[in-house]
Amino acid sequence: MKKNTFLLLPLFVLLISLGLDRLFTLEFFQYYYSNTLSHLNFISKEDLYSDLKEYLKKDPASRKKILVFFGNSRALLLPTRELEKRHPDWMLYNFSVPGGSPDYFLYWIERFKSDGTRPDFVLLDQSLEIYNKTPVLALDEVLIHGLSSEFILRHWTKYSREELSVFISKHLFHTYRDRPKLWRISERMQNSSALAKVYKAAVQEILTALKEEKGSTPRELVNQKHTDEQLVQASETDFSSYLKPYTFHTNMFEMQKDSIRILKEYNVPYATIWVKVARPYFNLYMNRKVETSEGLKTPMEVWKPIVEKFNQETGTAFWNMNEDPNCNCEEFADPGHMSPNCFPVFGDYIFKKLEETYPKTQTK
Repeated sequence: MKKNTFLLLPLFVLLISLGLDRLFTLEFFQYYYSNTLSHLNFISKEDLYSDLKEYLKKDPASRKKILVFFGNSRALLLPTRELEKRHPDWMLYNFSVPGGSPDYFLYWIERFKSDGTRPDFVLLDQSLEIYNKTPVLALDEVLIHGLSSEFILRHWTKYSREELSVFISKHLFHTYRDRPKLWRISERMQNSSALAKVYKAAVQEILTALKEEKGSTPRELVNQKHTDEQLVQASETDFSSYLKPYTFHTNMFEMQKDSIRILKEYNVPYATIWVKVARPYFNLYMNRKVETSEGLKTPMEVWKPIVEKFNQETGTAFWNMNEDPNCNCEEFADPGHMSPNCFPVFGDYIFKKLEETYPKTQTK
């Protein structure tokens, strides 16, 4: 038996590696190497969900109606407190995250179902980019920060081998996930860790703001707007990064349909939304042909017939901000994101559509 103990050496090496990995990625050390704050959107959602569950325990006759928005970075800046003042019958819980996609939506809706959490209305993002299986720049924040191992195990057939590899490796080794840089650690250790303290203060400030705004990011943290010339140039870059080539992600759409099926089964009213993008970017959606599984087509020619057919078959309301003349705020921080100045208008648009869509028999 002793002769075979060398076979345990790989296990010991793995355990030691995991131990060092967890040590070097403790929260204290993250202040010295982390260069992002977007993961805080995911971390804060657990507290947001606890708050939502507690609020929904109140007597429906004495509480506001609850709208839960599952979106991506295009909806992060919705001013929830300001909108609550303007639309006093409703309260918005913003579950949007950077790169928000149907698997993330399904992850939460399954939890809602399991816990018996029933908001009054659910809004799901339905944009083109989340259904492209072959972007040049893949967004993997949801895979890294937003999903549990149990969820992945139940839905593993919906993911590619590469996606599963990313999930396993970055969940197993946090140093691989975070990629700490020695030069940044050295820089933040200088002057009594002044830069590390600045980052720590920023983390605490943003987590507090996310809690106060029920999941939304403060608008003052984002650039105001691009010029028309900047939008034209940036639209070309973004289109090539996220929509060229365009291969419709059938498995991702199946997860969106699963979410809607659950909402229907539990009689939770819902709608889908296509959040507005800058006109130069939208024009590329409409006119720029790219490689697809069906030959050269525009992304719209692939995406729109599938979505419209599903909406018709299921009676799904689709709030199309990009082709609605009533949605006329034209300031953009970049091709895919409205300027902070437009978000009060964006919020008013949501609640106007909600009044049209929400079952009249359930209004107070």
